[in-house]
Amino acid sequence: METLQKKPFRLGNKRQLSRLNRIGGRLLRDVLEVLIILAAVIVVLLSILSLENALEQQTSWGQFFIRSIEESRILGTFESISIVTALVVYLRRGKKQSHYEAWQVIDSAQGLEFSHARIKALEELAKDGISLKGLLLPKANLEQIHLVDGDFKEVNLQGAKLQEANLQGGTFELTQLQGANLWKANLQETFFLLAQMQKINLSSANLSFADLQGVNLLEANLQKANLQGAYILGNLQGADFQEANLQGIILEGAYLKDANFKDANLRGANLKDANLQGVSFQDANVQGVNFQNAKGLHPSQVWAAQNWELARYSKDFLYKLGLKLD
Repeated sequence: METLQKKPFRLGNKRQLSRLNRIGGRLLRDVLEVLIILAAVIVVLLSILSLENALEQQTSWGQFFIRSIEESRILGTFESISIVTALVVYLRRGKKQSHYEAWQVIDSAQGLEFSHARIKALEELAKDGISLKGLLLPKANLEQIHLVDGDFKEVNLQGAKLQEANLQGGTFELTQLQGANLWKANLQETFFLLAQMQKINLSSANLSFADLQGVNLLEANLQKANLQGAYILGNLQGADFQEANLQGIILEGAYLKDANFKDANLRGANLKDANLQGVSFQDANVQGVNFQNAKGLHPSQVWAAQNWELARYSKDFLYKLGLKLD
């Protein structure tokens, strides 16, 4: 577990900075919302003052009515308290009530494959930073859902349909994603810890600078996925990375037996200490790849790749490849 918690420093910093920027944007929207409410209150008060002036100038009974209001300190105090109370109720109770209603919608849609109301409810909760921990959504249709910075800890998303979903900056700790479809999903800067992702479809997904620790990606489909700068430590046996962008990816110590990197861009990738038994690098760009101490690697696998002469190898493997020591 200690090894899993030592995620690359640069990835953590980039993810935190992006999240802070998004949180700042949400806070700015909340402040603007309050300012709009205050502006509306001011407009109402100005309208009342205008009506008072009209009454005072035109009728004697209007003058008497206005003087009575002005002399009433209780009414003035009550007016001030009412305005402040209305704002507090809106900002606090209103939010809590909307969250309660959102959870009711989600509960009522339990077992349904598709529910537009559930999608909107989930988006509202995620927007307000509410955790979805432990939620059961197996086989749910959540295509194109927008859940930026969502907390998906221990959520069951087995077989869920998340095509083109925006899950940027999400936290997937102990999440069940077996067989889920995340084709073209936005998973930039996401954090996965001990997630179950066997046979998941991540083809054409954006996983740039994602952090996947202790994950199970057995036979996962990552064709044409963007994993530039990502970090993966876990079981990737039989994973399909065909035509994927893996530039700068960190796969140090990963279990990649029988994985497919055909036509993939692995430029500058780190595969040090990885298990590469049976891995296909056919026509993959391996320029600058670190193959040092890789297990199960055979020269024929490397020779099938492009720019294999420009990769980094252990001394004993250099001899097997027929390359000279620098």
